[in-house]
Amino acid sequence: MLKKNGAVVLLLVWMLFCCIDALAGADTVFTDAETGLMWQTSDNGSDISWPAAKDYCEQLEYAGFTDWRMPTQGELATLYRVDGAEVSDYYMLPAITVSACCQWAIDKQQAKVASFDYEYGNKDWGYPMSTVDARVLAVRDL
Repeated sequence: MLKKNGAVVLLLVWMLFCCIDALAGADTVFTDAETGLMWQTSDNGSDISWPAAKDYCEQLEYAGFTDWRMPTQGELATLYRVDGAEVSDYYMLPAITVSACCQWAIDKQQAKVASFDYEYGNKDWGYPMSTVDARVLAVRDL
């Protein structure tokens, strides 16, 4: 009986390590229990216009979900952390990596569209076709 139990334990340990290896390559997310939001852990990685960013989020299949969207300025502001600059170039929650200062937001104001600047902690407004240092970080509701 002891040999059988030992074999079962060994099999379970082996399966656990196999699953950990498989999950290590999987898409990762940050779940914020306070806001009820799930975030990608990195932005799209290259300059993108606001319309293309919106499409990117709406078409994103990531971590097994297809209901991603572009966040609001207020939602992006919840990721701002002063101590984030200790581990990155931006004042961003350390669990998330951004490749540029500014992340697009879904908000609109007449001809301008919103973004959040993690270099200075500002809610900014710009033009939708601008792409300089503009990225997008998709979000979904839990």
